[in-house]
Amino acid sequence: MYTTEDLINDFESFNLYVSSLKAIKESLFFEPIAEGKWSIAEIFSHLSFWDRYIREETLPQMKTNAVIESIDFETLNKQATKYALSGVSQQHLLQQKLEERTRLASELRKKDEEEFFAKFTLNGEEIDKYSGYPHTIFNYIAGFQWHDNHHKQQIDAFLKGKGVKVS
Repeated sequence: MYTTEDLINDFESFNLYVSSLKAIKESLFFEPIAEGKWSIAEIFSHLSFWDRYIREETLPQMKTNAVIESIDFETLNKQATKYALSGVSQQHLLQQKLEERTRLASELRKKDEEEFFAKFTLNGEEIDKYSGYPHTIFNYIAGFQWHDNHHKQQIDAFLKGKGVKVS
């Protein structure tokens, strides 16, 4: 059975992937992965901003029968992409991503099973439209794991196309 501990460990293990990209050229890091798409820098900034937002804003509200309104995702994504292109370095963005995921995983480890499966309403919905399951911390983090993997596949395809060996 897939436990909350498994979920948190898998969620945090995304940091291994992030660390594996420390050696790629900065020019590739800031190059859009496709026409009209973000760069790796913007993707990792986006993930960092969401990790921080979840930890600071959403997670503390995720309790039984809570009614939570999340920030408009475009608003947060625009802030993240602007930050990624503000002149910060590749190493800074990577380090920030590692730290934000570690902090979020640490907060998740403080939750007990009851808290992990407490049902709440998010943006007016009791059922997550993507998974078909009720909104819970467990389901929410599982959704973000899927989201991480989606971006990982995009990055890996881009790097492979540039002749960069990926894990």
